[in-house]
Amino acid sequence: MMWKKDSTEPSSEPQPSTQVSTAAPARPAAVPERPPRPSGERATIGPSIRIRGDVSGDEDLLVQGHIEGSVDLAQHSVTIGAEGRVRANVSGRSVVIEGEVNGDLHGLEQVVLKRSARVQGNVTSPRVIIEDGASFRGSIDMGGEAQPRAGRSVPVPVAHTEGASQGAGEKAAKA
Repeated sequence: MMWKKDSTEPSSEPQPSTQVSTAAPARPAAVPERPPRPSGERATIGPSIRIRGDVSGDEDLLVQGHIEGSVDLAQHSVTIGAEGRVRANVSGRSVVIEGEVNGDLHGLEQVVLKRSARVQGNVTSPRVIIEDGASFRGSIDMGGEAQPRAGRSVPVPVAHTEGASQGAGEKAAKA
């Protein structure tokens, strides 16, 4: 037996209004727009990513993967993480190295070599910080742009680096 509502009897209860639209249903956007990144966030190149070529952009960057080529984020911070392996020249407003870099480093404001850093290349920046335990072979050019202020020192413990003076002598001998 089938039940059929008798549509001829009016109902005393108010019915919710429903509207039927003949327009096509709205389609979701194929690629949702990303909101701008709040400051403090950064892009990440993960440990399984390998890039051959030039990396540039308009945001801070953390590299945990492998890059061969160049990294140029002149107005942003570049961090080569502990798992990062880079065979490239690296430029940024601030450059922090925790992993391995074979290439020159240029920091508009500063370059920091953490204790786990292994760097072979030249460093150019008005401010250079090398933590005890970092491995560094190359030269440092602070360009005379950053002068220590009264009561403030610029930390550059070069004596704690491996082969800092040896690397400079080897380059002079090769020239």
